[in-house]
Formats: sequence, C-alpha cells, structure tokens
Amino acid sequence: MRARTTFQRLLTLPLLLLGGLILGLSLGGCQTMAFLPAAAIAGTVEGVSLNQTGKTASDHLVSAITGEDCSALRYTKNGKYCLTEAELAAAEARLHRPYEGTCYRVRGNVACYDQADATHTSETTVYDYVP
Repeated sequence: MRARTTFQRLLTLPLLLLGGLILGLSLGGCQTMAFLPAAAIAGTVEGVSLNQTGKTASDHLVSAITGEDCSALRYTKNGKYCLTEAELAAAEARLHRPYEGTCYRVRGNVACYDQADATHTSETTVYDYVP
C-alpha cells in the first residue's frame, strides 16, 4: 500500500465537503433554501466580504447610505463606527507625521529622544526633526 502524500491528504477533505454539498443540493431539489438557511448564507456573505475588503457587507451598505467610511472592525478597536473624510485624513496624517525628536545610532541600534542629546555627535545622528 502506497503512503499518501501531504497534498493528497489536504485535498481529500475539501473534495469530500464539496461532494457532500453537491449531494445535499441535488437531493434538495427545489428546496435549496431548506438546506442552506438564510442565516448561513448571510454569514457567509459577511465573512467573505470581511476577508476580502476588511469591511462586512453591512458596513459597505451603511457606508453607501451615510456617505461616510463605516467599519465594524474599527468600532471594536476605538469605538467609532463611521468616520468622515476629514477624520480619515486626520488619522492618515497622524500615521505619517514625522517623529518630533532626534534619533541616534547606539550600539548597533537606534535610540530616539524628545530633545537633542549633547553626548552624541553629528556622526551618530540618524534623524533630527526641525519644526
């Protein structure tokens, strides 16, 4: 008996599930909705949308209605469900603003301080923010 490869083992389960789904749908005939309840279909649509776009289908719908950028993931992180274009621009600017301080090379690493350090020279300076 020949040993199964990892690929064959990984392929077996999805094929069995696909076969079971096809069999179930064909046995259901016109009663497909009895086999796949509406909640399962909605959950699948929401999950696929979240995986592909980072927003659920409901988020896309609310965004289209309100004209703002709405996201359930953002709500779980900071408690704001919808953001206006101005709020999005401000958040993006905060992410890309320069560090207000000075950074130096220290023992193969980089150390940053709020104020310039007199013990370091221009040879060890990596970054110096000048407002």
